[in-house]
Amino acid sequence: MKTHNLLILSLALLVFVVACNLTSLIPGGGSAGTVSTLWSDVPPFTDATRENIDLPLPARIALQAMLRGQMEFIVYTTPQPVQAVKDFYTKERMAASGWDADESAGCEITTSGESQSQSPAQDMCLFSKREGNREIGLVILLIRDDKAAKTQIFYARVNLEATPQPSGALKRMPAG
Repeated sequence: MKTHNLLILSLALLVFVVACNLTSLIPGGGSAGTVSTLWSDVPPFTDATRENIDLPLPARIALQAMLRGQMEFIVYTTPQPVQAVKDFYTKERMAASGWDADESAGCEITTSGESQSQSPAQDMCLFSKREGNREIGLVILLIRDDKAAKTQIFYARVNLEATPQPSGALKRMPAG
């Protein structure tokens, strides 16, 4: 299985919470994530501006409890359409920055064909890599705000610690 259950569950919860509580993601609505700059292994999207958009409190509490505080996020906006962002974050570009192209879903995950009234999240990209005993996951959630003519780029990074199982398989556990 290319994607890992805990990472997928965490990211699905993130998408659900953002989709259900988009009104609390307005600029100026609190701190701008848990990091102040994009991580060095994530190529910055050209023409994107960092925004003061915060994850809703219930989502932060739920995700931090589930991941034991190992999630970081930051939000940018761009006037470019969602497809331009997806086209930028290719598996090849991310592999050049150290992400595992073979184990990553990339930007092939989409909700664009579904009813936009149900979910404002239009697309997302998933990438993963291993650094020593850590599994690192990255989700790039893309939300188009047609009224403001901007695309929100919500970057969330999840750090998991891999621990060996007696069978020789790896069990991914939240680092703690």
